[in-house]
Amino acid sequence: MDHLLTVASRECDGASWRIRLPSEDRDEDGGRAVPVDPTALELGGVDAVYAFRCRARPDRPFAHGWDCG
Repeated sequence: MDHLLTVASRECDGASWRIRLPSEDRDEDGGRAVPVDPTALELGGVDAVYAFRCRARPDRPFAHGWDCG
């Protein structure tokens, strides 16, 4: 299975924003210019949903999983 897509509840968290926050969301000093969770996206209580596809088996081309952190 090849990883196709990840849809995450948060772009970053309180600890990882320093390495994961895009430059356009930073202020002129490199700090956070936006909240850690600006969209407030809630995926039914999970942290992320992952989609996979299988190129080898045309009868089952997609699969999914989720992460509850």
